[in-house]
Amino acid sequence: MKFELDAWQLVLMFSMICGAFWGIAKMLMAATQKSIDEKFQAVSQGLKSQDETNRRLERDLMELKAELPRDYVRREDYTQAIATIMTKIDHVAMRMEQAIREAYTSSNNKGSSSK
Repeated sequence: MKFELDAWQLVLMFSMICGAFWGIAKMLMAATQKSIDEKFQAVSQGLKSQDETNRRLERDLMELKAELPRDYVRREDYTQAIATIMTKIDHVAMRMEQAIREAYTSSNNKGSSSK
C-alpha cells in the first residue's frame, strides 16, 4: 500500500491542524477568561462586604469611645470620690458632736448655776 500526498494536500492538512489547535486554544482562553472574571467578581463582592463590615466595626468602636468616658469610672477616681465623701461625713459628724457637747455643757451650766 502506497500513501502519497501532494504539496497542496500537505499544506491543507497542516492548516487544518493549526486551525484546530487555534480553535481549541481560543476556547480554553475564553473559558479561562470567564473563570478569572467570575473570581474577580467574587473577590470584589467579598471586598465590598468586608468594607461594610469594617465601617460597621469602626462605627461601633467610635460609639464605644464616646460611651466609655461617660460610663466608666476609674478605680482611682472612685476611691478619691469616696474618700472625699467620707471626709465630709466625718466633718459633719464632728460638728454635730461638738454641737451636742456645747448644748449639753450649756444646759448643765444653766442647771448648776440656778441651784
